[in-house]
Amino acid sequence: MTATTRPLSSEEHEGVDRDEHLPFGHFAPDGRQKALIAIARASFLHRGLFRGAVTRAVMGSAGGPLDVRFRDCAYRLRGLDNSIQSGLLLNPNYNAADLDFLIEGVPSGGTFLDIGANIGLYTLPLAKRAGPAGKVVAIDANRLMARRLAWNATASGIDNIAIFPCAVSDHEGTGSLSLRKNNIASAALADDSEGGIVIRTLPSILAEAGTTRIDGLKIDVEGHEDRVLAPFLETCDGELLPARIVIERPNGSDDYPACRAAFKNRGYRPVGRSRYNSFYMLG
Repeated sequence: MTATTRPLSSEEHEGVDRDEHLPFGHFAPDGRQKALIAIARASFLHRGLFRGAVTRAVMGSAGGPLDVRFRDCAYRLRGLDNSIQSGLLLNPNYNAADLDFLIEGVPSGGTFLDIGANIGLYTLPLAKRAGPAGKVVAIDANRLMARRLAWNATASGIDNIAIFPCAVSDHEGTGSLSLRKNNIASAALADDSEGGIVIRTLPSILAEAGTTRIDGLKIDVEGHEDRVLAPFLETCDGELLPARIVIERPNGSDDYPACRAAFKNRGYRPVGRSRYNSFYMLG
């Protein structure tokens, strides 16, 4: 374990937010916070090192809570250790190309899969797109993040999400999570039978969710992509092949090798890139 990596604490995994009983809007930004957010959104201050500093200025040393909307969905932001929160707080176009790619061409009633859902940056906008007749299967190994996702979904008036608070790999078992750079959005899985994190396979989760097709899939599991997605793509029935895929690239370079091979074998073609992710379409 490197100096920039540490184990996920039990509070970060099993904790319960004391503000859960308070309705969305209770922690709405005040005048000062609104002004700082507006300045950041209209300038370079929502990028890089500035983003963390501005987030601290907005949310205070205690890190919120703060209630905000992003893509017409409700999010309660808590703490200063989640880079996803800084992104959706300060940048109205945060991951816009990735989200738009998944949403484009998918009619109401579609089915999406979000592997590494965190607080719902992708899950909630995709669920709004899917509509009451559609569904999002959201998976996150951190049970506290899954709990916060569920809270945000309720606050957004969204009830078409099946949340699975578990890790995913190429086998069933248990493991442990570690954080990179003290960022709860960068939780990496290690196979460790004493870790206490439940590990499931993607086919078992989809079977439990009753999923028979996937219109769009996003995966960001901090280096475990080859063990989660590649075996599924190589072995699943054609009806379950996702029509569109957004996948994180390791270190911003080429795609994960096993996933890249699976994409080629199953007839996917690369159609674009964002800063951190690659976009694939079937056929």
